[in-house]
Amino acid sequence: MSGRTKLRPVLDGDFWLIGATPELPDELTPHGQAIDSSVGHPMHECVDHHVFQSTDGAWHLWGCVRKTAVGRILVHWEAQTLTQSPWRPTGEIVRADQGAGECLNDRRSEEFLQSPFVVQDASTYYMFYGGHGTGVDAEGNPVPRDDPRTACQICLMTSQDGRKWTRHRNEQGYSRLFLGPGETRDPCVIEIEGLWHMYYAGYHDEDPEEAGFYVRTSTDLIHWSDWRLVHQDRRYGSRPWNTECPHVVFRGGNYYLFRTEDYASARTHVFRSQDPLDFGIGDASDKYVGMIAVAAPEIIRGPYGDEYITSNHDLRSGTTLCRLRWESA
Repeated sequence: MSGRTKLRPVLDGDFWLIGATPELPDELTPHGQAIDSSVGHPMHECVDHHVFQSTDGAWHLWGCVRKTAVGRILVHWEAQTLTQSPWRPTGEIVRADQGAGECLNDRRSEEFLQSPFVVQDASTYYMFYGGHGTGVDAEGNPVPRDDPRTACQICLMTSQDGRKWTRHRNEQGYSRLFLGPGETRDPCVIEIEGLWHMYYAGYHDEDPEEAGFYVRTSTDLIHWSDWRLVHQDRRYGSRPWNTECPHVVFRGGNYYLFRTEDYASARTHVFRSQDPLDFGIGDASDKYVGMIAVAAPEIIRGPYGDEYITSNHDLRSGTTLCRLRWESA
């Protein structure tokens, strides 16, 4: 079809650190585990994350930090430019709120907030994030802790300035927008032809072996359609923890899906499709572009149209950024 160009993403230079592994308050630091002497970094790790720019020009990094004394939390850094290194830790931390229905009956009774994603619509910022455990299955029936039938949740906070956040409350008083399927997490939200699309990771049929990527759509960012499977191919990872971090962008008339298989080895696979609802199911080889050496990536457009890609392949050091270019495939 005319107007479509097959591209592939390429790292353009070296990574620089933007979100250094944060110093945490004593109550969030596991006793006796503040520093790993072998690497000189804290024991806790930066994993999934999101970068956005507020209307005052500041850049914001919100990241999920795991292995704290309470589990997983969200932490904030800020900068005036994308190329600043490192960004300033603000000390702002978001923890799970069980009163808002988050991390209920969760594994090891930990807090388990996961990857955030922010979009702005009109004058409101929307931060979507994983609220993990609900204690129920997709039909709302109670299930035991760690039961694979558990339907995890995507939750929401909103802000008028991108700085002060308030939890959304549904009719139950919960911050959740929807449940499942399975280990629901890692939202990526983009607008396509006037309709919001949320891509996320999970698994269906209450079976972790059925890990895949799903999409729901919305006109108002609050009420979402039922889920639809858009990508699953076990050759690139067959379990939930190597089917992670979907990130979708539109370039050259095609949609590109980034899928992380492994953090430490920086294995992220890229798929190309003309259809944002189909990145290959069962056999996605005809849509496969190749691998890029990043983990949990997000692509950011700078103020002059230049592009950057984030990565958490160095879990102990923190979140990094690299310039990105697109080449003809």
